Amino acid sequence: MKKLFLIFLIASSTTFFASNVEAEGQRFIHFLSTKNFEGAQSMSAQVLLNALTQTGLTLESFWEKLTQQVGMLKQIKRVKSTTEQGYQIAYVGCEFEKMTLDARIVFDKEMKVAGLQFLPYTEERSYRVPDYANTESFTEIECTVGSDKWQLPATLTLPKGDGPFPIVVLVHGSGPNDRDETVGGNKPFRDLAWGLASKGIAVLRYDKRTKVYAQQYSEMVKSLTIKEEVIDDALAAIELAGTFEKIDKGKIFLLGHSLGGTVAPRIAEQTNSVAGVILLAPASRGLYIVNALKQYEYLFSLDGKIDEEEAKQIQELKQEIERIQDRKVKESEIILGASKAYWEDLLEYDPLETAKSLKIPIILLQGARDYQVTLEDFQMWQEALKEKDNVTFKLYPDLNHLFITGSGPSTPYEYEQPSNLSEQVIKDISKWIEKIQRQF
Repeated sequence: MKKLFLIFLIASSTTFFASNVEAEGQRFIHFLSTKNFEGAQSMSAQVLLNALTQTGLTLESFWEKLTQQVGMLKQIKRVKSTTEQGYQIAYVGCEFEKMTLDARIVFDKEMKVAGLQFLPYTEERSYRVPDYANTESFTEIECTVGSDKWQLPATLTLPKGDGPFPIVVLVHGSGPNDRDETVGGNKPFRDLAWGLASKGIAVLRYDKRTKVYAQQYSEMVKSLTIKEEVIDDALAAIELAGTFEKIDKGKIFLLGHSLGGTVAPRIAEQTNSVAGVILLAPASRGLYIVNALKQYEYLFSLDGKIDEEEAKQIQELKQEIERIQDRKVKESEIILGASKAYWEDLLEYDPLETAKSLKIPIILLQGARDYQVTLEDFQMWQEALKEKDNVTFKLYPDLNHLFITGSGPSTPYEYEQPSNLSEQVIKDISKWIEKIQRQF
């Protein structure tokens, strides 16, 4: 899921322990919301302030941009803390006028704010097991994707029985996703894993590198490309999938969602181990950020009008995207959260042409209520691949970007409400895999 607000995540390199993380996190948000930016700055580590400066922002202008899009802060709903990769982190649930978000605040050893990130709010609700998941029919095994520097925690969901079983490797969308691709109260990748495993199909899912190694990635943002963000780890996961007992090494399938779906053809062309590709809501352009323009327009128009400030934000985004398309980004510049190298790598990639060159079976699934990857993208895929007899298309009138059922115009509020990925999607993917198995 792409965010409508700027994200900053910078962490210091020293582990520490603190007992007042939650109180300090709440105090930092209080300073911002009451416009006491001197107080907020006094709590900030230089690494955060430097990151803001690189993008032409201060704490004040960052908060102003955020509240222009989500409204003023109404209340803090809850505060919790955790330790991630050795860093103490406060999650402050912020209810704004238009949306509820989680402020993820990273502290360094001096109790300074070294990282600040706003994410979809996660309700304190337990995960709801989908009705189609038979949890007695499979087991889950913890494992590791990759080796050496970039080891990623992973889970193999393995059907019970002798096998050999086909296996699906899951590749996340944009952002620092966990292995469940948790968005608000939803876990679509867990739904996929449990649903498919209930039908005799193993699934491998893993935490994304940009989540597990957030600090290292903040330091290498100027050279980062989609290769390091997505492709290398997907290839490592495919390689790992073929090493498990009870897995049919000739039936490894690649499933990409959103950004993962957009680059899945590029991943597939780099390996001979994939028997088929499953694309969930893939963008039709390598430069997926182009879709953000329509997202802005759609979300800003939900209240019936686009006001002057919203129109200004749309125009600013358009200008930044045009600079990327015209290759006018400077070597040291960070624009829309990424570097010249990142965007130019995607400018060179055409997912439609790459998919057209693949000989293996492809299935593309799209929700008609998706405002992030839209029907226009789906139609472009259909047109580009209409002559290919190895491609199947599935359109679901009532599904959103997470392939969850709803009605009426889709909004970000849907993502805050725990639900499950559509059972029909599970059925269609499993039937497609079964059909391919019969052909061999």
